[in-house]
Amino acid sequence: MKIALLLRSKKQLKNENEVEKAVVFDVEKDKVVGVENETLQSKDVKALTSWAQTKKVKEIYSPFVDEQLRIICKALGIKVRGYDELSDDRLFQTFIL
Repeated sequence: MKIALLLRSKKQLKNENEVEKAVVFDVEKDKVVGVENETLQSKDVKALTSWAQTKKVKEIYSPFVDEQLRIICKALGIKVRGYDELSDDRLFQTFIL
């Protein structure tokens, strides 16, 4: 299963819901077996979901979750979770430095 962890730039972004980078983890049996760093060319929701579908991402961890993102991802079979929902998630906690 592929999981995308969306990251914001440390620089101030015009829109707080924009992301610039993603880290895609390939996970098998609760172990990370591959990692890819991605720079997102477009930061809008439709481009993000299209990118996730192309990368075969099944779950997105995001610093923001707006209703449009949730609806589109659900229709595509992609689970979306906000950072605030992940404080007890063991796999997510391994990504935090």
